Amino acid sequence: MEKKFYIKVISIVVLISMVLLVGGCVDYFESDKEKITIVDSTGNEVEINYPVENVVTLTSDSAEAVRALDAENKIVGISEYMVGDSFWGDIGEKNSIGTIFSPNVEEIASLEPKPDIVITYTDWSEDLEDDLKPFGIDVVRLDFYKMDKMEEEIELLGEILDKENEATELLNFYNKHLDEIKDLSSNLNASDVKEVYIEGYQEWSTAATNETNYHQIIELVGAKNIAEEFDTTYPKVSDEWVLEKNPDVMVKIVQDSNTLGYEVNSTEKAEQMYEEIVDRKGLSNTTAIQDDELILVSQNVLSTMQNPIGALIIADFIYPNIFEDIDPEEVHKEYLMKFHGIEHEGIWHYIQ
Repeated sequence: MEKKFYIKVISIVVLISMVLLVGGCVDYFESDKEKITIVDSTGNEVEINYPVENVVTLTSDSAEAVRALDAENKIVGISEYMVGDSFWGDIGEKNSIGTIFSPNVEEIASLEPKPDIVITYTDWSEDLEDDLKPFGIDVVRLDFYKMDKMEEEIELLGEILDKENEATELLNFYNKHLDEIKDLSSNLNASDVKEVYIEGYQEWSTAATNETNYHQIIELVGAKNIAEEFDTTYPKVSDEWVLEKNPDVMVKIVQDSNTLGYEVNSTEKAEQMYEEIVDRKGLSNTTAIQDDELILVSQNVLSTMQNPIGALIIADFIYPNIFEDIDPEEVHKEYLMKFHGIEHEGIWHYIQ
């Protein structure tokens, strides 16, 4: 009787051990990564680990997209330009791995935990794939600043990060405001269309081809880009040329985050830039300057995935009567709080 009892106990112990062993194996295999193949914005097929757990965002645009999809906890490395910037909060304290122009491959490869992918622009760092291949780290090229590619890039990122629902929510917000702009600008009569000189970071460097975000935004709001005749992307023009075109409105893109942006709490530098533009030879005699139709806008709401906000700012400035029921600042507040969990701060545009 006693012998049978011990045999029974041993059998139960063995059975429990087998269950635990099998259960452990199931957990192991379920957590083991698989592979998926995606097509990035260069048109290249990239086979990546799935699900993606650890990401290096070599650009601030990709970091913004990752955070907007509520996946900032996956970021393990960031661009040097993001370090210490209050816009990024805790993300700005992640490991710096160089810049888009000079990524530190050794630093990326030595990160713990090891990155599954590095997200970077379609241009720049051409050899990055080859440099990271020996370490088993894949490169995914997505821009997150081109309006005509934004929807497919957000959808793809949602798939990569297993954040499809968040991507849908973000796109609903994005498209809602783009559609508002399209609908309102469609009410313009041909005689009401304003001609715009939109200047980039450097003097007399202007937007031209429809591949530029700035040109697309000007078209979106129902205005006309005076430089659209050029084939080059950012042609250099002369003061005589601008005076001859005599634009109704001038939009100056401000790159310096100390002049306009999230951390700016004074208009001093913006005022100085404004006055320099007003006094510039070739501009002071244009209709735009004489009628005070000059606006300075931060690149961070035009050359990023925030471009619907930048478009609303410009639309409201150019056509205040048509866009009077939309407050760009309220839209911006909603975007920052809903998708980034941060308050609306800073100064993003300047007019007099």
